[in-house]
Amino acid sequence: MKKSVLPFLLLILLGLSAETAAQKKKPAAVAGIIGDVGGDNNEKKNNGGNKELKIISAEKVMEMKIPEGGANGAAVTYHPKEKLYYAAQAGNMNFPLVIFNEDGDVVSGDEQATLIDVRGLWYNPKTKQLEGNGYKDFGWFAYDLDKKGIPEKINIKKEGSSQPDDNSAGVLNTDANEVLFLDGLNVVCYSTDGTDKRKSIQIHFGAMNAGDIAIFSQADFEQTYNTRSLIYTGIKNAEIGLLNIAKKQVELYDSKTGYMSQVIKLPIDFEIETYFNFSFSNSIYWVFDKQKRKWVGFK
Repeated sequence: MKKSVLPFLLLILLGLSAETAAQKKKPAAVAGIIGDVGGDNNEKKNNGGNKELKIISAEKVMEMKIPEGGANGAAVTYHPKEKLYYAAQAGNMNFPLVIFNEDGDVVSGDEQATLIDVRGLWYNPKTKQLEGNGYKDFGWFAYDLDKKGIPEKINIKKEGSSQPDDNSAGVLNTDANEVLFLDGLNVVCYSTDGTDKRKSIQIHFGAMNAGDIAIFSQADFEQTYNTRSLIYTGIKNAEIGLLNIAKKQVELYDSKTGYMSQVIKLPIDFEIETYFNFSFSNSIYWVFDKQKRKWVGFK
C-alpha cells in the first residue's frame, strides 16, 4: 500500500512545484508599461487591467514637402475617388493647399491656396466632398473640385462658429455623421446637420480602465499632448486618436468609454508640436516637421 501511494504523492508535489515556478515567471513575461515597447509590430502587453493594450511600432511610409507659406500644418486628407492627398496649411486663405498623388508627387500648381483659413479638413463619404472648418466664425465649408481634383472655389455649408474656440480643428466621425473637436480634457461632438453641440466624451488620458485612472490636470495635458488636433480612425474601440508629444506616440481611445485601447509608437526624429501639425488619412498617421516643412506619414 505504501509503495503505491508514495509515487502518487511525489507526482503531486512535482506538479505543484512546476505550477509555482510558472506562476513566478508569468508576471515578468506579461507585465508592460504604456509607451515602453520593443519587438515585433502588433505586440500586445497587459497593463494590469481586464484588457490588453495593443501596441504597434509604426514605420515611415511617405513624405510630402510643403512650400513656403504658413508655419503650421492644418491637416492631410485623402480623396478615395480622386486618389489624391490634400495638405492644407493653417493661418491664412492664401497659404498653400498642396495636392499629392499616391506616390507623393505634387499635382497642384505653385499658386494653389486653401481659399479659406483652414483648421480642420476631411473627406465626407456621404457627400463625396472635401469639407472642413475654418478659423473663428469662418464656418464649415466644402471645396468645388475641377476634373483633375483641384479645388476651384469653396462653398460655406455652415455659417458662424460651430466649434469650441477660434482655432479648433475638426475631424469627421463618418459613423455618426458628426464633427469632433478637442476641448481641453474632453472631446465635443457637433452634428453636421446644422444643429449645435450634440455631446461630450470624457477622455481618460493614459488609462485603460477605471483602475488605471490617476489625477490628470489641464497643466498635465498641455505638457504631454498636442492640445489642438485630434484624429478619427474609424477603428472599432479605438476611434479617437491623440498625439502624446512626450512619448512620441499616438494613443487611441474608445469613443464610447473614453479609455485607451491602442498605442502607435512613432519613430520620429524631429520636434513634435504642441498644437496643429497632426492628422490622419488613408490609414496613415501624419506629423508635420516644421523645420523641414514636410508632412511625414507613418503606418
